[in-house]
Amino acid sequence: MTPGSALQRLSRAVMRAEAALGGILVGAILLLLLANVVSRSAGRPLIWTDELAVHLMVVLALVGASLGIAMKGHMAIGLLPDRLGPRGRAGLALLADLSMLGFLLVMAGVLWRWFDLPGLLRAGSGAALAAESFNFVYTDPTNTLGLRKIWFWLALPLTCATALLHCLAALHQDIGALRA
Repeated sequence: MTPGSALQRLSRAVMRAEAALGGILVGAILLLLLANVVSRSAGRPLIWTDELAVHLMVVLALVGASLGIAMKGHMAIGLLPDRLGPRGRAGLALLADLSMLGFLLVMAGVLWRWFDLPGLLRAGSGAALAAESFNFVYTDPTNTLGLRKIWFWLALPLTCATALLHCLAALHQDIGALRA
């Protein structure tokens, strides 16, 4: 088994998990919004359903973005690739995937600074980190749910990692296409 084929298989497995999670999130959002409508009509609104639905929509968007990278399903302009031969298209795909890799690496760097794991370990708690650095990522509460927002923000590094995996698998495929 070559490293590339293992990477492709892992990317496909993660893609299937993301698709399943996306379906679950869509269903959960639908049920939350339906519960909100019914409870408001009954004169007993469930205030927290709006906030939870919004947070789940953001998580869904992040999962969908990673899934879009895996499926090469993001919007693209086909004018230039349509005018190129197979080798030119492969080179353009490599350039696009390298650009995506650059973006994801910058995003990973920003997330590393924002989540500040070394600072959290040094401070000993999220509250201590907030007191010494004004970084409230671990302590910022939701308005109505009674949860910390970190539980929703954890989707950012997770989907950044899965998008990086998909991007590396695509790069391996691009390089193989150029070599062929």
